[in-house]
Amino acid sequence: MFHSKDAEPSSDERTRHLEHIARHFLGDISLSDERLRRIVANLQAEQTAAGSQKRAEEDSAPALDGEHFTVMSVDSNTAHYSGEFSHWNFSQRLKQQVDKRLREASLDVRMSAPVEYWRANHLKSRNSSMRNILQSLPPKDVAIFLSRMYFQYAQTNTFFVEEAWLLQRLEALYLPGIVLSADDSTWICSTLMVLAVGSQFAHMQDAQTASVDGSSFESAADAVGISFYQMAAELIPDMIAEASVNSVQAFLLLAHYTLPLDTYGLAYTYLGLALKMAIQNGMHRKYTGNDLDMGTVEFRNRLWWTTYRLEKRIGILHGRPTSISSSEVDAEYPSDHSVSLAAEASSNRILENASTKLTDWLGDIAFVIHMIRRSPSRLRRAYLERLLQVRQQYFGWWQEINRSGSVTGPTRSVAHLTLCHHLNMVFLGRPFMFNDKRSSSRSALTGKQAPEDKFTSQLEGLAKDAVGSAEQIVTVCQALETSVGLARASYIEFSSCRAAVLVLLAACLNESSKELRDTLARGMGCIKAMSTANLSTRSEASILAAIEAAISRLDNRRNSDKTSDTDETLSTFKTWAAKFQPASVENIDPNLDPSGNFLSSEADANFDTFDWNMLEGGSIDFGDLALHHFDEAFSIATGPQENSEHFLSTQSPE
Repeated sequence: MFHSKDAEPSSDERTRHLEHIARHFLGDISLSDERLRRIVANLQAEQTAAGSQKRAEEDSAPALDGEHFTVMSVDSNTAHYSGEFSHWNFSQRLKQQVDKRLREASLDVRMSAPVEYWRANHLKSRNSSMRNILQSLPPKDVAIFLSRMYFQYAQTNTFFVEEAWLLQRLEALYLPGIVLSADDSTWICSTLMVLAVGSQFAHMQDAQTASVDGSSFESAADAVGISFYQMAAELIPDMIAEASVNSVQAFLLLAHYTLPLDTYGLAYTYLGLALKMAIQNGMHRKYTGNDLDMGTVEFRNRLWWTTYRLEKRIGILHGRPTSISSSEVDAEYPSDHSVSLAAEASSNRILENASTKLTDWLGDIAFVIHMIRRSPSRLRRAYLERLLQVRQQYFGWWQEINRSGSVTGPTRSVAHLTLCHHLNMVFLGRPFMFNDKRSSSRSALTGKQAPEDKFTSQLEGLAKDAVGSAEQIVTVCQALETSVGLARASYIEFSSCRAAVLVLLAACLNESSKELRDTLARGMGCIKAMSTANLSTRSEASILAAIEAAISRLDNRRNSDKTSDTDETLSTFKTWAAKFQPASVENIDPNLDPSGNFLSSEADANFDTFDWNMLEGGSIDFGDLALHHFDEAFSIATGPQENSEHFLSTQSPE
C-alpha cells in the first residue's frame, strides 16, 4: 500500500513536534499536564486584560461624531453650506456651548442677533447694462424660435433649464415698461444663453427646410449668438456676487454655449465656477432640511449632477486634475417619483442618470490608468489586472441596461448615450495602441499560451476594443447624419467622432486594411460636415486631415515597396523558368512511391485536425494565421466558450 508524502502525521508524532516547538520558545521546562494548564490559564488572563485595556483606549479616543455639515437655506434660491470642521461649524458649536453654560448658570444674557449670512451685494454693478440688454433683444417670435431650437436639439440627456420656466421669463422680458436690476442678472444671463445656444443649432431646422443660403445663414447665426454671449458675459460679476442656485444654472449655460468653441478653456472655466457655486450652496450633499419644497430639492439635484458630470468628463478627457472626489458627494439622483411627470420627462431623468453613471465609469477607468502610469513597476501588473476587471464589470453593466430596456428615448438622446459609452471604451484602450509588446508567434501557432503571453493578448484586446468602438462611433454619427442630421455645435457628436478618427488613424499605422480605410474615410466625412461650426472645429479638422495625409503617404510607400518586391520576384521567376530543364523519365527515382503519398506516418495521423472549412469563402492569408488563436474565440452574442479564460472581446461592443 502506497502513502502520499503529504499524509497527515499521527497524533503521537504531532505531540512530539509541538513539545519541541514549546521547549524552543520557553526553554527546558516541564510539559506535564498541570504545567500546561497553568500556562494556558496565564495566557488567557493576559489576553482578557489586554482586550479590556484596548477597548478602554478605543472608548476614550475622540470619535469627532459631533461634527456635521450644515445647509442653511437663506431663501428658495440661495443656501449657505458649511462642511465638517469648517470655521462656521466651529463657531456654531461654540455658540451652542455658550448657550448651554448660560442656561446652567441661570443667567439671562441676551446675545445680539448676528448677521448669519452676508453677501457682498454692494459690489454689484449698476443697472445701465440691463437697459442695454432690453434694447438689444430680438423680436419676440425670433426669441421663441431660438428657444424652441434649444429644447429640440441642444438639451439632450443633460439638464440645464426647464422649458416652462424659460417661456415665463421670455414673457416677462417683453412686458412693456419692465425695469431690471442687478438682482435679475442670473435669470437674464440664463435666458440670453438659451437664445445663444439656440442660434448654434438653428441650422438643424434650416437643413430640413433648405430655404436659405447655408454659408450666409451660418455667419448671421454666429453673429447673433456672439452678441447674446457678450451681453450675458457683462453680468458675470453680479452672478458671482449673488452665488445662488440660479448662478449655477447661468454658468452652466455659459459653458454649454462655449463647449464647441473653447472646450478646455472658457467652457472648463465656466464649469469650474458652476461647481464652486454649487458646493457653496451645498448642492453636492443630500438635503435633509425642511425649508425647501420637493420641487426645489429636485431642481437642485438635477443642476448638481449636470455640473458634476460635465466638469468631470471634460476634465478627464482633457487631462485635468479631479476637482471633487466622488466620496464627497451624496446628493440624490434625479427622481421621477418626486413630481408628477409625463412619460417623456421620466425618460429624460433615466437618460440623465445613465449619463452620470457613464461618467462615473469613465472616472474609475481614468483612475486605474493613472495608477498604472504612476505606480512602481512591481505594482504595475496588479493595476493592469484591475483595469481588465473594471473593463469586464463596466461592459457587463452596459449590456445589462441594454437588455433591461430602461434606456429609451428620442433617436438623438439614445445615440448620444451610445456615443458616450463607446468614447469610454476608446479612452480605456487608447493607451495601449502603441504598446510594442507582442505575444510570441510560436505560442500563437501552437495555440498554447504562456501566462505572460495570455496577459499580453488581453491587453491587446483593449486596443482592439478601442478600434471597434471607434468604428461604432463613426457608424452612429453616419446614422445621425442620414436621419435627424448631425449637429455642428454638439460637443458630444464632434468630440466623439474626433476621438474615433484619431484611433482609426493610429490603427492605420499598424494595419491599413481596406475596411479600416473606408471607415476612416466615413469618419472624416462626418468631421468635415461638422467642422464648419466655428474656428475651433475647423482647426481640429485640419489637424486630422494633416495626419491622415501623412499616413496615406506612408501607405503609398508601403504599397509601392510591395509592388517592387513582387515585380523583382516575378523577374527572377521568369529568368529561372527560361533556364529550367525538365527531368527526363530516365532520371526519375525508381524507388519513389507511385501512390504519391509523401507524408510521414506521423503527419498522416494528425492530418484530420486541419479545418477544411477555412477554405470556404475565399483564399487564406497564411501569414496572418500566426496572429490568431482559433481555440479562444469569443462571441458577444453567445458569451465565452466553456473553459475559456479569455474574457476580452476582440469585437467592438454593440
